[in-house]
Amino acid sequence: MRYALTLFMLLTCLPAMATPSSALAPASTKPVASKLAFMGLVAGETRRGQAEALWQQKQATVYSLFHGNALEHYPQSGEQTLANLRVVIADIRSLPMPELESARFAFFDDLLYRISATYRSGVTFQQAQEKLAASYGPPDSPSSSSSQQHASWHRGDVWLTLMAQINGQLVLQLEHTQLARKVRTSNTETYAAYIRAKQHYVTLP
Repeated sequence: MRYALTLFMLLTCLPAMATPSSALAPASTKPVASKLAFMGLVAGETRRGQAEALWQQKQATVYSLFHGNALEHYPQSGEQTLANLRVVIADIRSLPMPELESARFAFFDDLLYRISATYRSGVTFQQAQEKLAASYGPPDSPSSSSSQQHASWHRGDVWLTLMAQINGQLVLQLEHTQLARKVRTSNTETYAAYIRAKQHYVTLP
């Protein structure tokens, strides 16, 4: 009798124990990207040579290539531009993403740290956000008002932000925050070196 009671209790528990863990998960869970990438490029990881190879493969057009401006954070310096040779910026057109007009890729010591892309006119904020959410999931910081539309995703030190400017143009920015901070430090160092060089210059009478 004791044996039969034990067997009955064991058989009663089996259905619950045999329930697969997948049955507890949502019926349809779409995987999202573990990294915030743009055209397969990842800020903080992609080297300039890798990006150039991809542009050529995708038949994207590099229409401008130049050094960064060390004075971008010094608007009252009296000078307009001062090249920071550690920063290289490439402006790209004919992107393999029809909704985008152009994109600017910035590299620090040949490592990608920022991408800024502009959407073509006619693309709405909702359309752009839905396409990004399909790849990266719902935004971590969604827009709080219709007058200041923006949405942000982040993975570690990398942030992806979609924003609508005052003129209505949509802009997408991908940035590695730590590298961007290093760029600002490098700009300061470049500007300081420039000032020291000017102080050593003496005009003869």
